[in-house]
Amino acid sequence: MGKPAIRMYKDSSDLKRMQKLTQILWTLESNFHIGDLAWQRHLHVGREGDWITAIWEVDNQPVAWGWIRLPGSLTFQVNPSYSELSKDVIDWFDKMTAANEQKVTVLEKESHLISALEEASFTPLAENPEVLSKISLDSFPFSVELPDEFKGRHIKGSEDAANRVAVHRAAFHPSNVTEESYLNVMNTYPYDASLDWVIEAPNGELAAFCLIWFDEVNKVGLLEPVGTAPGYRRMGLASSVCKLALHALREKGAETAIVVCVTPETYEFYKSLGFESYAKTKSFHRFNNTKHNPSIGS
Repeated sequence: MGKPAIRMYKDSSDLKRMQKLTQILWTLESNFHIGDLAWQRHLHVGREGDWITAIWEVDNQPVAWGWIRLPGSLTFQVNPSYSELSKDVIDWFDKMTAANEQKVTVLEKESHLISALEEASFTPLAENPEVLSKISLDSFPFSVELPDEFKGRHIKGSEDAANRVAVHRAAFHPSNVTEESYLNVMNTYPYDASLDWVIEAPNGELAAFCLIWFDEVNKVGLLEPVGTAPGYRRMGLASSVCKLALHALREKGAETAIVVCVTPETYEFYKSLGFESYAKTKSFHRFNNTKHNPSIGS
């Protein structure tokens, strides 16, 4: 077995390598789904200058990756079989940033990452955790009732991009998602237009949406993002579009769907659909004057 080698991120082929590791490691005890990486990497245009990304490989196979969002935030994943690389990624993070405060968020179950962070003098950060929720698709109720003349469908591809962006920007105003960025999303593995569902209003506007990313290897789909334009809220459209998309996901062979709930309100919404929580994130931070110094006695 060769020694770990670090290489800097260059292009979309490296995103696929990051996703390969994420797919290999995916369980309900890991923080990322391949769709997370696709969406976060491409939902905005022009952010690349604020990112530093590296991949650690052994025998040309990815075993860890780190993604820095300047000035001082790190996202990373390390194969537990190479847990010693957790320290290497944290040291790389330290060398690449000059921020006074460094922040890292992991899943509460990723003990090998938490141990490395604690050894590097990171301490828990008092932030509301994100809640990861799941649902089995075996018994999910897919009955949908839409208001008169509203219809649900998946998008047709690039011809729907402008309208798809318009409803996203309305739902998440203010938003930096553009037609250019969404076309990038659509060209990124594992995007599938047949899992990008919308509710179309009688006037032709798109009123609500649910995009699901399907990991065929692990038979799990990630809902990201889901939203409703302000003028169409309180009509049950978000629930309906999620059910339609989840039905399409099950038809493709998925067994489980997951979602990341960033607020108590989103958690309650997905709970109403039958999702149940299975994990929470845990955030850590470190200031420059608390960095681990091996010359200082414990």
